[in-house]
Amino acid sequence: MSRFAISNRVVRAMAISAFAGAAAALVPSAKAGPSQVYGSQFAWVNNFINSTINSSFGTGSTPNMTFWYNFPSGNLYGYPACIRGWHYGWNPANDNLFPMQLSAATSIPCSFSYSSGGSNMSGDFAYDMFLRWDNAKSTPQLEVMVWAGNNSWPIGTQTGTNVLSAGGYTFDLWEGMNTAAGYYVYTFIPHGTAGVGSLPTSGSLNVDMKTFYNWLQANRSGSGRFSNSMYLDVIEAGLEITGGNGWDWIGANFNATTGSSGGGGGAVANGTYRIVCRNGGQALDVYQKNTANGTNVDQWPYNGGTNQQWQVTNLGNGAYKIIGVQSGRSLDAYGYGGSGANADIWDYSGGTNQQWILTPTSGGYYRISPSYNQGLALDVVGASTSNGANVDLYNWNGGNNQQWSFQAP
Repeated sequence: MSRFAISNRVVRAMAISAFAGAAAALVPSAKAGPSQVYGSQFAWVNNFINSTINSSFGTGSTPNMTFWYNFPSGNLYGYPACIRGWHYGWNPANDNLFPMQLSAATSIPCSFSYSSGGSNMSGDFAYDMFLRWDNAKSTPQLEVMVWAGNNSWPIGTQTGTNVLSAGGYTFDLWEGMNTAAGYYVYTFIPHGTAGVGSLPTSGSLNVDMKTFYNWLQANRSGSGRFSNSMYLDVIEAGLEITGGNGWDWIGANFNATTGSSGGGGGAVANGTYRIVCRNGGQALDVYQKNTANGTNVDQWPYNGGTNQQWQVTNLGNGAYKIIGVQSGRSLDAYGYGGSGANADIWDYSGGTNQQWILTPTSGGYYRISPSYNQGLALDVVGASTSNGANVDLYNWNGGNNQQWSFQAP
């Protein structure tokens, strides 16, 4: 949510569409734009304050569109967006993936790409999500935003710096009350970008939204404003336009999975396991049986060594710690790094780089992701099947080199 013209922000929230019936009458000054359905999702030119945003919808199976405009700076003029779910009870795609209770979701993978051109352009390319304490598909009770490229200001004040990493960005947290709309807003924004620079000419943000909700559960669930028992009504991705003479293209795709539909696996029971890669059938291995902090993790044919055995313990909230039997040290994402960060062992400290989310894929295999960034996965570098191939963290792509089974040692 942009800080510009905060009183106008409720227009986006309530101006559902000319097709949405009585709800649009709540804000008679709003000008609702056209929409187009793409299977389970849709695109919508969401205009505010009688603004004029011209548009052309793209083809394909996922929502995408081009739009152009000419506005002076200083207002929030619109939020053309790709959408899945129920925006204030409106869902022309009639998709029923949402509302989804956050605690039931194991993964919420989202992809968002954009490009732009013009002059004096300002705003923010952003994901926008509305939540409620029940599944009523109605007026939001909480908003969560995740910004990508921007040169705007979020609502509220900055309350966290470098709170998590996802999709190639490290995020700060801003938060505050949108008094006009009547709900609280959490905004994750790339570190240090609020109100600076220029709107990017191209970019993307591909993340697992569960990463952000896990962080809120761990750090804001005591506020009374958020809990993972809440229901996610809708995910949107678009551009909040606050000025400029230009054009933009956006495209996005959204999904979510639960433990019951994740592909043939359930929760992993506490116990000792060998952890075997689907790609080459080799075991997760601590290099040369070393036990020192920082020792590398690789793959090696299973030989029964305790450097290839791991004690797995459920921590609750879908997270596990994974401790090497020989060393007593934790499987660790080195330095809370992004894609390409190394996997090693380190004294267990309870950090989110040592807490692992196990998401079923298929055939009894799991994606193993660090809690701080569930867009990453434990990965055999280069899909190698060689003895000693390195294991790192890499953006999830569904490859067999990123899928692991938990087998009796």
